[in-house]
Amino acid sequence: MTKTKNQWQPRIINVMADGSQLEDLTGYTIPKDSGYYNVIKRMNKEI
Repeated sequence: MTKTKNQWQPRIINVMADGSQLEDLTGYTIPKDSGYYNVIKRMNKEI
């Protein structure tokens, strides 16, 4: 039996300072030195 490998597709939910949750950060500025920025940059390179 061969097992098919599923591609990893992360789901990112952003928790804001006031506790609200957002899936889309359109319109928000993400600082270049933040870890989140580096993750998104790396994901876009792989696509």
